[in-house]
Amino acid sequence: MSASEDFMRILASLLFFGFSLTVGIAQEAPATAPMAPTEEVEDETFDTSYHFSPTTSARIEREFLEEIRWSAGVEARDNLREAFAKNSALDTWQELVAKDGLELGNVADALTSYWILNWITANAAYSTKVDNAAVQTQLRAAFSIDPAFAQLSDQQKQIMAETYIRHFLVEHAALNAAVKAKDITALEMLAAASVLRFRNDMSVDLLALEPGPKGFDFKPLPDETSAEN
Repeated sequence: MSASEDFMRILASLLFFGFSLTVGIAQEAPATAPMAPTEEVEDETFDTSYHFSPTTSARIEREFLEEIRWSAGVEARDNLREAFAKNSALDTWQELVAKDGLELGNVADALTSYWILNWITANAAYSTKVDNAAVQTQLRAAFSIDPAFAQLSDQQKQIMAETYIRHFLVEHAALNAAVKAKDITALEMLAAASVLRFRNDMSVDLLALEPGPKGFDFKPLPDETSAEN
């Protein structure tokens, strides 16, 4: 099995399990833990969209703001709530990622933006252009062979996607502010947070990955690089 195929298998087995724990839908999801697929055929056109519910969206935002209250304080929660009231979180995200071909109502698209943002933050790759379409296709393929994802309801998919969209907005704003101010300390803290978050929640080492024409893959080991040269 090639390194690329190995990464896809790992990604498929971790996607639902790690992400569901992070967004707090594990209790609502099927009790059976996802197993690493063996003979499934990946489908790069797999549909990861869901039916949008305004009621569910409002609940997600309330719970997200409450999370901010406990993690960052009442003032931060109130400021963010005011910002979301002036500019819808979902509309703001769509404006930011539309040029990359990402759309609302799709789990793979939401995770594409979040994964890329955290990789850029962790690796201080602020000027690196990552092919969103390649990562988007990679995630669709991984979801297509994840039996747990197939059992998710539209509501669970929406919770998964919109929670990541809102986290993306907060982290994107923090990164942009730190880059603009050239605040090295803040950038290092954001990078460490991204690395720790993905290691703890998804068992993924962002520092060991690099983007390519087929999405993210493991960086080649030193001896592999030498062998190619």
